[in-house]
Amino acid sequence: MNSTSDLEAARRDAGSYLQYYWEAAEHDIVEDLEDDEAEIRAAYAAIQAVAPDDVTTATCLTLLELGKLRAHLNDELGTGVDHFEYEHNPPAGLDEDDQQGRDLAVRTAWAAERTLALQSTSNLAWFARACALHWMGERDAAANAYQEALRLDPYDDIAKTRIEQLTDAELPEPPASLGTYHPHGFHLLEMTHLVGHSGSTKGWVWLLNDPDAVRTAVDGYLDTWLAHSGPSLDDECGVWTHVPGVGREGGELREAVRQTAEGRSFIDWSQVPLPGLVPDPLPAGQPVRWLGELHFFGATEHDD
Repeated sequence: MNSTSDLEAARRDAGSYLQYYWEAAEHDIVEDLEDDEAEIRAAYAAIQAVAPDDVTTATCLTLLELGKLRAHLNDELGTGVDHFEYEHNPPAGLDEDDQQGRDLAVRTAWAAERTLALQSTSNLAWFARACALHWMGERDAAANAYQEALRLDPYDDIAKTRIEQLTDAELPEPPASLGTYHPHGFHLLEMTHLVGHSGSTKGWVWLLNDPDAVRTAVDGYLDTWLAHSGPSLDDECGVWTHVPGVGREGGELREAVRQTAEGRSFIDWSQVPLPGLVPDPLPAGQPVRWLGELHFFGATEHDD
């Protein structure tokens, strides 16, 4: 890696490998993912060789450790519940004799602490640390870590519910005007539609750091989204922007849809607030936890 562009490309590629690993870890076990894990670690080792304190790498390695713990729990507890996103609390603690699980939880907590040493405002790292401590049965420490995640993202419903479960206390709902904190700016674009009555969705979600990339993604998928969308407002077609120190901006895109004389649909971008992200755009390849949901950099297909 001889330039900034090389480093950015390496982060993007490694982030794509990590996203695949994370999604597979929802259902697979550790042994099935060993080759993928080795490839991801090698990719991030190459980045650390030229950027030892790279926050993106530290964040992603935290998520890798949490994903490995997630896969381990599939082997121990089954795949009927997502052990990461289960709202109330991890469905079961690690057994006292589950040394592998406890070692993985310790590694996850350590990786999160490493990330927080570099960027103390990483709510993703706080949440990952909380999960590891929760599974180890360290209830007070887990509650404190969830509290930090919730302080940075007051709309993280999973963190809020787990704090309530751990502390036996009811927390108030955050006011709508309350902002979230993240050290970088980013755009979140969602173009999905409901499938049936189960709440399942199809479509795409993008986490991006450049307004032009947002426009390109929308223009490329708009016809497909319109072809599958219905009259329900539960179908999502919108872009939201986080700007450090400003908060969340944006909203639905459907009101900006126009048609040419030939009947081709397009977005009137003059009607869409899409602020720039200078001076702190999200580094390419870095995932975020925002409004209580994990998003990977780039495009994510939803096909539930």
